[in-house]
Parts: sequence; C-alpha cells; structure tokens
Amino acid sequence: MLVFLLWASLFLSSLQEQNGQDAPGVLLSGPQNVSVDYDLKDQRISVTWEDDPSSSRVPDKLIYDVEVLLTVSMTEVHSEAVDVRPALTSRKYHWSWTSALPLECTSRSVRLRSRYQNYTSQWSPLQTITGRASSHPQVFPRSSVVQVDSNFTFCCVLGPGQRLEYMKYNNILMNTTHIIDQSYAMVVHMQSPSPPSCINVYCNSPLYGTCVYVGYPPGDRNLVCETRDLESVECHWDIGRATNLTKQRMTRYHLNGRACPNRTVSNCYQTVRVDQGERNWTLTARNPLGTLELTDTADLKKRVRLLAPMEVVASGGNASVQWKWERPQYHIQLMVCQVQLNHSGHTDLRNYSGIGLTSVVLHGLAPAQTYTVRVCCGLKQHFWKWGDWSKSSTFKTEEDIPEALDVWMQIEGNQTIILWKPLTVNQSHGQIKDYEVTWGRQETIVHPPQNYFLISDRSTDEWHRVTVKAKNSAGSSPLSIIIIPMLPHRSKSSMKIVGSDGGFDLSWSASPNASCGYVVDWCPTHTKCRVEWVKVPAGITRARIQSASFEEGVRYTLSIYACTPGAPELWERREGYVKECLPKGQIQRLAAEQHGSDTVLISWTGIPPENQTAFIHGYIIYCFDTSHPSTMRIFNVTTDEPLAKNLTGIPVSSYRFIVKALTSVGEGGDSSPVFLQMNPQTDQLITVIISSLGSAACLLTLVTLLCYRNWKCVKGNLYPKIPKPVWKEEWLTPPEGHGRQILNVEPCQPSEIDIVCNREQSGEAVLDKNAGKGALTNTNSDVPALHGYYNQLLSKTTSGHFTFSPHTMWPPSSQLSGTVIQNPSYNLEVLASLDMGQSVGYEPDMNSFSCPNPEPHNSMSYVPFETDSWGYKFQCHIEDSSPLQE
Repeated sequence: MLVFLLWASLFLSSLQEQNGQDAPGVLLSGPQNVSVDYDLKDQRISVTWEDDPSSSRVPDKLIYDVEVLLTVSMTEVHSEAVDVRPALTSRKYHWSWTSALPLECTSRSVRLRSRYQNYTSQWSPLQTITGRASSHPQVFPRSSVVQVDSNFTFCCVLGPGQRLEYMKYNNILMNTTHIIDQSYAMVVHMQSPSPPSCINVYCNSPLYGTCVYVGYPPGDRNLVCETRDLESVECHWDIGRATNLTKQRMTRYHLNGRACPNRTVSNCYQTVRVDQGERNWTLTARNPLGTLELTDTADLKKRVRLLAPMEVVASGGNASVQWKWERPQYHIQLMVCQVQLNHSGHTDLRNYSGIGLTSVVLHGLAPAQTYTVRVCCGLKQHFWKWGDWSKSSTFKTEEDIPEALDVWMQIEGNQTIILWKPLTVNQSHGQIKDYEVTWGRQETIVHPPQNYFLISDRSTDEWHRVTVKAKNSAGSSPLSIIIIPMLPHRSKSSMKIVGSDGGFDLSWSASPNASCGYVVDWCPTHTKCRVEWVKVPAGITRARIQSASFEEGVRYTLSIYACTPGAPELWERREGYVKECLPKGQIQRLAAEQHGSDTVLISWTGIPPENQTAFIHGYIIYCFDTSHPSTMRIFNVTTDEPLAKNLTGIPVSSYRFIVKALTSVGEGGDSSPVFLQMNPQTDQLITVIISSLGSAACLLTLVTLLCYRNWKCVKGNLYPKIPKPVWKEEWLTPPEGHGRQILNVEPCQPSEIDIVCNREQSGEAVLDKNAGKGALTNTNSDVPALHGYYNQLLSKTTSGHFTFSPHTMWPPSSQLSGTVIQNPSYNLEVLASLDMGQSVGYEPDMNSFSCPNPEPHNSMSYVPFETDSWGYKFQCHIEDSSPLQE
C-alpha cells in the first residue's frame, strides 16, 4: 500500500512538471457566470459567459465547447467549438443558436467548458430551458413566418395519458416522429406561398393547432431619387416579387434611416434641401424573412422632374393651348414642353421651349376635326426626364373647303356612270352638303344625292366633258374633270393573274400615251357591280391592288387605262382570283357512248363560268370497272374547254365514269356518275343488219303502197297492151302424110307492117272449119297471104340439114337454132326453141296440118316429122335487104 501511494505521488509530480513546461503559469478553471436565454419567436437560444481571470495568461486563442442537450435523456442535440481571444479589458462573450425543433416541445440544457492545447476545464453547471406542458394537445411554434422552399419542423405536445392520432398540414396527413414522452414532431417542405389567411397545422383535432405564414424576403431593386418641386426628394424603386406577407409581417421601408409612411409601396418622400450637391440615398427594406438595402447617389439639382401642368385649355378658333403651374418655382425655369395631339387614332408630338412656358399655338391642323391635347414639360438645362402628363383637353377646328373629288367612269353600252369616291373626314373639311355635276355641250347641271350619276342619252360620236365638285358650309371643292370617249372601248383579251395575300400584285407594260399616269379599275367578272379604282402616277407601271370587297373564289377583271390629255384609253386587262378555291359547281351533261369493240366516247360540258372558283387547267376522267371495284383507270384532258375524248383499250364490261376539273388547288366539280355496259362487236353487227333489213322492208312497203295506188299508170308505162297476131290468108296446108313442113315465106311490105294493129284494115287469121282440121284461112282477100307476118317452120331432119330455095337467102345452119321472130309491132324477142306446148293460145294439130303449094319463086321440100316431134316451132328470117332491118 505504501508503495502504491509513493508511485502515485511521483506520477502526479511528473505530470505537473510537464504541464508547467507546455503552458507555464496557465490554470484553466472554466467559463464563469454562464447565463442562458431564449427567444420563442425566433426559436433561438442565447448564451453569455465570462473568462476566468487566469485565462488572461493564455497567449493564443482559447476554445470554448458549447453543448445543447435534451434534458430528459441528456442526448446531445447540438455542439459547437467557439474560438475566442482573451480580452484585455472585457472578458464577456456571447453565443446564439437557432433550434430546428421548437423550444416549447421539450426541455433543453446547455453547458460549456474551455480548452487550451491539451488542457480542458470542467463543464459548467447545466442551464435548462423548460419545455411547455399542457392538459390538451398543442402545436408549436405559434404563428411562425417561414420562407418558401425551406423545411420547417412542427411539434405536438400531448397532455398526460393522451395518444397521438394524427398531425396535418393544410389538411394533409403528415408523417410524425416521436421525440420524447408526450412530444411528437413532423417536418414540412414549404413548396408554395401561403394565402393571406395563413396555413393551418393541427394534431388530433382542428381545435388544437397553429397557423403558419409562408412567403419571401424583400426583393426590391433599382432605387432612383429625384426632386419634383425643388423642395423635397422623392425616391422610387421597382418592387420585386410579392412577399405574400401582410399586415404586421409586410415589408417596412426606411430612407436614410427615416421611416417611410406605411402606405408607401414603391416610393418615399422626404423634405430636404436640393442644393447640397451629390449625396447618397439608402433605402432599407425589412420583413420577418430578411432585410435588403438599396443605394443611389444623385445631385438633386440635376434630377428635376416637373409636375403636370394644371388647367389645360385648348381653343379651336386660333388652335392655341394654355395651362398653369402649381409651383411658383417653375416660372423662372427654362423649360421645354411637349404637346401631344390625338386625332382619329393618330398621335402627333410637338415640342416648344421657353422660360416658365404656359401657352403654345398649334399650326397645320386639319379643318373641322376634333383633337385631344395634353402637355408635359421638363427643364431644358440638365434635362433629366419628362414630367407628368396633364389632363387631356378636347377641341374642334373650323371648317374649310373640301378637297377635289377622285372621279372615274364606268361605260355600259350607251350608258355611262360617272363615279367618285366619298371624301374622308380629313378630305371633306366639314360636312358635305351637296354634289354638283356638269356635262355636255349645254353644260347641264345636276345635283345627284349619291356619289354617282348616270348619263344615258349621250351621243357616241363625240367626246363629253364632265365636271364634278363637292360643297360644304365653307365653299366648293376644286373641279374634278373626266372626258368620256366617243365610242365604247375596244375589247381587250385578258391575261391571267394570280392573287396573293388577299390582293393582286399588278404590273403592265408602259403606254406611250400615258402622260398623266394610269387608272386601274376592277370588278367581279360575272357579276354586275360598281367598279372600284386606283390611280397610279405617271412613270409607274406596277401597283398593289387591295380591297375590302375582295372575296376568295371570285374571278375579277382588272382593267388598266392610260391617262391621256383626252379620254382615258383601255391599255391592258387581267383576270384572276384573289385566292383560288376548289370548284363548287358541277360538271354538266356527262355522257358515255360505245364506239367499236374497245372504244368509249366521253363527252361533257364544263362548269358554268359564274360558278367557277378557280382556273380550270384540264379535266380528269375516272373509269371504274363495276365488275372489279378495285380496278380504276385515269385519263387526262389537258384543256380548259369542255370537249369529248375517246377512251381506247376498254374491254367488255360494265363501267362507271366520273369527270373532275383540275385546278391549281386540286380536283373538284365532280360530275354525276354515268354508267355504260360495253357489248361485243357481233351484237353491233346483228343490230346493224336488223336495222338495215327493217329500213329496206319499210322502204319496200312504201314503194308497194305507192305502186298500188298508181297501178294503171305503172302498168301503162311498163306493160303496154300487146296485140294478137293476125293471119291474112291461108298459109298452112295440111300434109298428105305425117311430117314437118317448111313455110313458104314471101317478103313482106314494110308499109303494111303497122296494119296488123288495125282490125278493120287487116284480117284476123282464123281456122277454116271446112278445110279440115288444122287448115288456116284468111278472111281478108285484099291482102296477100302471109304479108306482115313471117313464119318459117323449121323441120329438124334426121340427117340434120334443110333444103332451101336457091332464090332465098337463109342464115347459116349454125344460126337457125337461134333465129328469132321479130314483130315490129311488139318488138319482143321470142326464141325459136320456145316450147309451144307450154304457151297460152291455140296449138295446131300437126297430124292433119298441110302446107300450101310452093310458089314458083320458092323451093320447099317435104321433110317427115320425127317420131319424137311434139309440135312445131316458129322460125323467122328476114333478108338483109328487107326494110325491117333498116
């Protein structure tokens, strides 16, 4: 035991020697007179203490450790090391800390100690801040002001034995953390400003809660100070974003340490002397969330902004403006004033200068116009800014004669309409009371009530001079003259023009006769209307044509006239649309007709001109095979005129055709569909044959009816009555035996041939019943036998030859078979081989037939009949010398 005590004493002795070497003469006894205070509004803990007298020996800085503990659990909440240098005179120090957790939630204790190098003093006694206790739930802190976009902690302190059910922020259920005993906390992120009435926070019941204000610190900027009355300073600034804090939490302002009135928002006044030269002006803005300072340096004598003139009065008679100054100091100042005139939406600014200026005279005002005037002024020397505007004053100027009218003409056949544009308010110089038109050689005067006059009985073989003027209470306008040409203008072909931006950019070639410029007028092409016009100065050959009456999809005709010393001359014409639209009209009369086996003729008529809403560049024919809906063929017709088109290569099927108009804006004007059934070519041939046969049958029927009704005439012309043959004397002698006889033919007298037709002069050949069967006699004895009619009975022998008289010339045997009987009165050729058995008339009996005895000059031989002979055939031959051949 003694050994241990000896060792401990030696150890302490060595330790004291070491400390004495490191900090000779220093003895740390810790902080003295520690005091703890708190501010519940700012949730701040403040600590003050003093140095121990021995710390003054410390040559370097001294360190104090400060700890904040939860009293109940002695858990460290915050710790901080504070560096101080021992003061030679005052040894009192201050330290503060803001608690995130409200101080009311639970008790907090504070303690300190000092350190120097390796030596540390003892902790000071605990200083405790007691939390709040309650019999019912309470939320802390009370009525806090929090900055937007920050985190803030609320706590709920429950009464003894109570249990936390919920905590809500702005009616939103929040997550909570148990602190100790009956205290709970929640952390809220302030995302947006609160309304003026704040945001409610409560626990367990809305009856137990608090209110929080969320906003911004001051954000004002751009401080500017000046003087208005040369007796005070006025500073104004730009207000930053709204702080969303009201009443006692709103921003307060101070100018150079002097409070500005509570009603001040963006300016502050103070009475000062303005002749002190340049000085600083400092504005302080403060609210619960922060403090802001703005500074401006200025010499007020160089920053004078005058007040507004008072009692401004304007007179329309002499166009003058008078006003007064409220501050007498202004009357000795050299100033410049600005007069603002407003008229019909136009603003005119005019500047005037002078010492103590109180009136000005206005020049160049329009007659009979109403003006509004106001005035503001500023110092001409060291000009800073224009002062405030005065109140407005209104006056009206006196009337003057009107300006000349803009006159034009519109010729429609023998009628001419004289047109003029109504004068605007600035041109009429008052109210127009009357128009006066003079025209013709007699200088007829008329007073039309409107802005046009119709001349319907003028002569077209001479020019007509027309003058127009307007009148108001101040007088008449200058004459406007236009000359009407002798004859209507020659028609001009129109060129297409494309509109843009609701108008036309028009250009034309120069006319050598346009000595005074050009006139461009326009009107819808297919609608009657009053033309509008614009006049172009000489030397200019382009114009922008704009009108409020222009409509999309309407074709307009624009005419360019050359202005000459005489009547205007039509120079060029244009046609176009301000904006082309898809055609609204419909293609008319679409038809389809088959031509051939694979060709279809499509024809149509176009959209009527008055219904066209765009230029038609062509047509498109759509061909749909109704048997195969997916099959479609397209044909283009590149012309703007309706016509027909042959479509080839169309096979046999059923088709549907549609025609559309092609414009620059697309296809439109769809026609009604037309359907066609393509048939094979054989059907067409049958149709043609049947049609031809039907036509022939109709024609034959018609001819038959005509012949039937006129049968006698037709029979008389085509089939005259044929006389029967007459025999003058007996020329047939029955043979003694069976056989054929050759007739004895004597030459006939030509003069007696025609006698055959007269039954009174020539006898009729009859059969003599007494002479026997087959005998032929002549009842007229005055005529030689067989004169006038020659028959030669040719008998075909077995040997095939005949016997002739040497005195008679007969044709060769090769001609006998073709010999014919010539009857001059009938002129009918009968072949010798005619089958008499089939003839109608008498048939001689060849068995008892006998021929007369031959004459001396004839030689006849008897030839017996062949067994196969059935009768006789007539044969006739006339010699070449016979008069019948002549």
